[in-house]
Amino acid sequence: MTVKTILATYQEVVARKKLTPGQQKALLAAIELFAKQGYDATSTAQIASWAHISEGTIFKYYPSKEQLLLAVVELLTNDLLPQLQAEFLAKVVASDKVALPALVRVIVTDRLAFMKANQQLLRILLQEGLTKPKVRTLVSQGFSQSLKANGEVFTRFLTLVNHRHPDYEPAVIIRLILGPLVTYFSQRFILAPDLAYNEKRDIDLMVTQIVAGLS
Repeated sequence: MTVKTILATYQEVVARKKLTPGQQKALLAAIELFAKQGYDATSTAQIASWAHISEGTIFKYYPSKEQLLLAVVELLTNDLLPQLQAEFLAKVVASDKVALPALVRVIVTDRLAFMKANQQLLRILLQEGLTKPKVRTLVSQGFSQSLKANGEVFTRFLTLVNHRHPDYEPAVIIRLILGPLVTYFSQRFILAPDLAYNEKRDIDLMVTQIVAGLS
């Protein structure tokens, strides 16, 4: 399975924005180093060196490292997330002829592969979102805006999983599906990465748990 990574498409997003060359270089270097080293382990001096610009150029546009992080997250959530979400929802809607357990398995397998391919950046979003309210707000707003941008496809998606519980709000459906995935990702790649994991068994367990919540 070929999985599109966030880093592979972030450069295209930055190129479409009306930014100065210095801003573009700073954002691209920041996201790459944040992904490789983590936010706390990356300094603005390292970002400047990686981008071949001065540290003063970074501070001209982003007064602090946190402001640079917020700029990176804003582009991720406002520009990249809708595109990635639309591609994912299209896959799910294309599987509308299968039974609910098979549909949930498509979702779990696809999203877990996406999380694994983008684990460094997703780890940053989760970790920094816990300690930085501004990051958490950007992610939340971006997710909501993304659902609105893909409203038609998302509505079709809801009809596939909501027919048994029409009283469930969209947020409930999303929580039932994403809750086990986010919990598993957090445990495996953040909290306890050194433990042994049986991915096939774990996918089976997540599918069973989600189907039970939707049935």
